[in-house]
Amino acid sequence: MLRILRSMLVVLGVTALLAIGTEARAGEEYYLLMFGSQRVPANPNYSHTFTTFARATWEGPGPCPVNPVLEAHTISWLPANLKIRVNALRPECGRNFGLHHSLDFAYGTKQRVSLWGPYRIEPQLYYRGLNRKFELEQGHIQYKANDIGYRSNRVTNCIHAVSTVVEGPKLRVASPGWGESASYFVLLEMERSVISKQPVTWVGSALDLDRYPIIYRDWQNPLSSGAFGPFFRALGNERNLRATYGPPTR
Repeated sequence: MLRILRSMLVVLGVTALLAIGTEARAGEEYYLLMFGSQRVPANPNYSHTFTTFARATWEGPGPCPVNPVLEAHTISWLPANLKIRVNALRPECGRNFGLHHSLDFAYGTKQRVSLWGPYRIEPQLYYRGLNRKFELEQGHIQYKANDIGYRSNRVTNCIHAVSTVVEGPKLRVASPGWGESASYFVLLEMERSVISKQPVTWVGSALDLDRYPIIYRDWQNPLSSGAFGPFFRALGNERNLRATYGPPTR
C-alpha cells in the first residue's frame, strides 16, 4: 500500500508540473537529445533508439546560462540481459538504462551512434519524458523487440518506449524500422515541442558526450534503414559521414 501511495504522489507531482505552461521560467531551459544506433548494414538485433531529456537552471533572470546546473533523464529500454532478439516469441523482463550505459552497450556491440540535438524544447515534453521514465522503471512493463499486437503500457520495444512520451499508450500495429531511421521518425513526432532546431552544443559537452565518437546529425532522414540504406550508400549517400569527438564545426 505504501508503495502504491508513493507512486501516486510521484505521478501527481509530474502531472502538476505539466501545468506550468509553455514558456520556461527565466534561468531555466529544457533540452532533448535523440539517439539512434545500429550496425551497417542494418541489423535489428544490433540497433537501439534512446533519448535523454535535460533541464538546465542557473541563477539570475538573464536568458544566457551562467554556471548552469544540469539534470538529465534517459529513456533507454532494453532487455534486462542486453540481448536483443527480434524473433523472440514471448515478452521478457526489460530495464531502463542510463545514458552512458546505453552508449557503452552500443559501442560494445559494434554499433555506430547518431545524435540529433541537443534541441531546446517546451517544458511539457521534458516532464512527459520523466513520467514515461517513471512508468518504465516500476516493473510493470515488459520488453519485446517485435511488439506488434501489444499495448505499450504493458509490452514495448525501445522505439515505442520513447514514442509513447507523445503518442500515449496504444496498441502497436506497425514499427518505423529500427536504429537511426526509427529514431528520426520518433524525433518528428516530438517536433511540435521543439523550440529551436539549432543544437545547443554545450549541453552535450556537459553530459560528457565529447569522449564518444558520435555522428552529429542535422534535422533530416538518415536514409540508413535496412531497406533503403544499401541503395543510398551505393549512390554515395554516406560517403562523407564521419563520427567526431565533440560536435563538428559547421
